[in-house]
Amino acid sequence: MREKAMGVRAELPQSPSGGHVTLLKRLMVAVCAACVWTIDVSGQEVSLEYQMKAMYLAKIPSFVEWPARASSKKKTAFQLCTLGGYPFGSRLAREVGGITVSGRQIELRWVHKEEELNGCEMVFFSESEAKHYGKILEGLRGKSVLTVGETEEFLEAGGMVRIGFENDRLQMEVNLAAARNANLKMDARLLALAKRVVMERSAPGG
Repeated sequence: MREKAMGVRAELPQSPSGGHVTLLKRLMVAVCAACVWTIDVSGQEVSLEYQMKAMYLAKIPSFVEWPARASSKKKTAFQLCTLGGYPFGSRLAREVGGITVSGRQIELRWVHKEEELNGCEMVFFSESEAKHYGKILEGLRGKSVLTVGETEEFLEAGGMVRIGFENDRLQMEVNLAAARNANLKMDARLLALAKRVVMERSAPGG
């Protein structure tokens, strides 16, 4: 696999909106956050890792452009789906509140099986689904669905974005080749936050 840092600015829109800049600043603030624990609305402690993962998942779609045929569908909400078990569901629900993607409110859907992914425009694969990455990602092949996971092998399986946590910092990796194959355009400002950007296809679905 050859990885490059050059050339990513080809994805940058010519006239970024102020809203996007604000979202980017919030992402960067999260990376530098000093607190380690907070209390969620459910009364449970939420670690810094889970806070940041929830925040990134809520903000990432604002830095991705879907093809016109997909974004023009008459839907009341942008479908952000989560597959598998993860411990920050209530936090993620809070983060997506009030956020819009191309003028559409984000709707969070908990999906329990592959057959329920129909209509999803972004899918977060929890670590519990690692054994099924290949099969599920293959089923999404050719569809303009943004895929996000949290394990090291996610990009190699054909996923588009991986969010991990190392040394009290969230690390993001992007498989730009997989995103382009799905006709998704990623903002260069999002790519600039990535620790690694895969520019060429080298894995199934990637």
